[in-house]
Formats: sequence, C-alpha cells, structure tokens
Amino acid sequence: MASVNIPTTRAARHAKIVTLVEQYGISSQSELRDLLAKEGIRVTQATLSRDLEELHAFKEYAADGKRVYRIPDIVELAESEYGARAQLERWAREVVTSAQSVLNQVIVRTPPGAAQLLASAIDRAVFDGVLGCIAGDDTVLVVTASEDIAKNFVAEIMDLSRSSRND
Repeated sequence: MASVNIPTTRAARHAKIVTLVEQYGISSQSELRDLLAKEGIRVTQATLSRDLEELHAFKEYAADGKRVYRIPDIVELAESEYGARAQLERWAREVVTSAQSVLNQVIVRTPPGAAQLLASAIDRAVFDGVLGCIAGDDTVLVVTASEDIAKNFVAEIMDLSRSSRND
C-alpha cells in the first residue's frame, strides 16, 4: 500500500508527536520522523526540530540506559524554568529592538518575521492589565487597560530585553 501524506494542523502534529514519544522510546529525530511518516505525517527535519522545541522535549535516561525524548506535561511545564515567563524572556532577549507607549497601547518593534513569536510569548506570559496583542511582521501592538499599565509594560519588556542580554 502506498504511503499517504495526511495534511495536519500543527496542533494535531504536536499531539501525534506526544503520543509517539510516550509510546516508544524514541532516541533520535530521524526515528521520530520515520514513525510520523508511517502515520502519514511527513515533516522536514527543521519542522520536527521546531516542534520538539515548542513541546519542550528533552532527553533523559530510560531504565535500560538509553537516552530518549520526554515531553513534560502541562503542570510540570508551568512550574519549570521553561514556562511562559522564561519563553518571554528568551524572545525579549532575541527580538525586542524597541518599545514605546501611546495612551493605553504599546508598540514593540522586532526584526522582520519575529513579531508573531513575541506576541504569542506575551499572550502566554499573562500580564495583569494586558488585554491582548496583534502582530504584524515586525511590530506588535499590545493593548492594555490603562496608560499607566502601558508605561509599566514598556519598562518591563525593555528590562527583560536588556537584562537577558547582559547575563
């Protein structure tokens, strides 16, 4: 029977990766790619690498001494250094070039192509008074509940950006 390429959403692909990692002692990305292909899901190595990073996969020693992938559950992830705040710090360090407030809104500038990653990290980090984000290619619009919250957000995002660079 010929292999079928099943189009999947990122979320569906992530769910399948989690299932496969839990079911098999997967020790390499190529092994995981092969298992996904058998399920009809074809991915590039770059996509798989990104998926594993987004899922916060890491390797640990199994009972037989083999190093295998493991994906933390949601509670474990929220309590870990890989939580939403750590992700925001990482993206702030890597992509924030400037931020300024106007009334209750904040404009955050990034290099081209990075705004959506930063907006997603801001949304997941959950700031009190931040109502939401809209991302373009190189700009994130953050809407806050007040002008004071907007000013505080600018200070915080720039501090995250600078302090992370100086560590």
